[in-house]
Amino acid sequence: YTGTPGDLMKKEVAIIICNFNKKEYVLQCIDSVFNLSFKDYDLYVVDNASSDGSAEAIEAVYGNRVILIKNKENTGGSGGFNTGMKEALKKDYRYLYLLDNDIILHENALTELYDYLESHQNVGIAGSLLYSMDNPTEIQELGAKIDWDNFIIKPNLKGSIDLGVPKELECDYVPACSMLVRTEAIKKVGLMEETNFIYWDDIEWGHRMKLHGYKVMACSGSKVWHKMGAARKVNTFNTYYFWRNKIHFFVKYSDVNHIRQLADCIFYEAVLAVYSCNYTQKYNSARTIITAIEDALANIRGKAGEGRIFELETVEDRFENLMNNSPKVILIDNENLKIVRDIATRIQMVNESTELIIAGKFHQVTYLRQQFPGQKIIQYQAAFENKDGLICQSCAHIFNLADELDGRVNAYIDGYFNIIASKEDREYAKNFQRTYKLFKNIYYPIFLEKVLRLREQMA
Repeated sequence: YTGTPGDLMKKEVAIIICNFNKKEYVLQCIDSVFNLSFKDYDLYVVDNASSDGSAEAIEAVYGNRVILIKNKENTGGSGGFNTGMKEALKKDYRYLYLLDNDIILHENALTELYDYLESHQNVGIAGSLLYSMDNPTEIQELGAKIDWDNFIIKPNLKGSIDLGVPKELECDYVPACSMLVRTEAIKKVGLMEETNFIYWDDIEWGHRMKLHGYKVMACSGSKVWHKMGAARKVNTFNTYYFWRNKIHFFVKYSDVNHIRQLADCIFYEAVLAVYSCNYTQKYNSARTIITAIEDALANIRGKAGEGRIFELETVEDRFENLMNNSPKVILIDNENLKIVRDIATRIQMVNESTELIIAGKFHQVTYLRQQFPGQKIIQYQAAFENKDGLICQSCAHIFNLADELDGRVNAYIDGYFNIIASKEDREYAKNFQRTYKLFKNIYYPIFLEKVLRLREQMA
């Protein structure tokens, strides 16, 4: 039975899409929902006060096939999803299926998750295998783990080409891009933490599910394609919420005996980030990071206040300049395959005539050939036998390698496309540790005190 929303017949699933100013993507997403093999659902779309005509377009195209909820203001991802879930919880759905607006679903995406939850009563949330919409065989993630020792998130299989993946993985969280949640679990655990506004809400929710005894699983039989980062970044919106909410999450949920270790990690990351922003002349990003940390430590939540988010400056693209002048590039890999893929992709976007060779230092050549089909792959040592090519070392962050810079490497490139290429760059990189020690001697005691105080408030 595929009747319209509002019919008396009980449905098993409420599908909830949260949308803000992505009209073309949300229409595409809704179309893929209607093409699902699973039909026993009602579809809710929560529009977060979009200004691009999204709500009007949804009404015009789909009419009463969609239950459209129009928020009067943008309540963020968590607020938008919560609005839809509160409405859905008034009815007797067994499951709620949350979707980002920039998702395209395989026809069996919901069937796979539904069948899994039906046969695994101890699982509170089941999430999909996410692929990149721009590179359909590249995996964005299959759920993720929380690294409580280094206070970071580790998405499973991120950046890999799908050459066969586990059928299921137990996780610490799965993204709200595509997650099926047991209604019974929501009633016990509560809704998403709305004060995040955006980012870290699905991470916090997954962790809370686990604290209540439910498992969180990722199921590779459920496949979706996610745009992610569809719009060109024009301001520091992402930066503010990422930093503020990350600090809040880890201060609240880390083991009390690890709080000093957490303070060490966050302080180091902050100095590294601000030092990098100064290097790249992204001063508004640095201001946002500092403000986000101040707000996190003051326990300021919700939508960002005035003077928190700034326009991004127009700065010289040194990466692009370097690649435009390099007809042949030898890119040495690093442990993070996603960074290698992103750098390789951007090299060829900047100059499609560039001859690109990838050298395997951290991965086997045979594995790299599988991951980069059609690409020339060589052994690490062979990179230095190419006298006519620009030798580039990929890395997680250029300033973490300050004491390991190899004179044979022409340029170091990190996951943010920062580069070390000149003698001045190398000197700036080597100065990072001295700068960090200076900041730690002066500011760290104050920072630590505020972290400890915040933890006490949350206890």
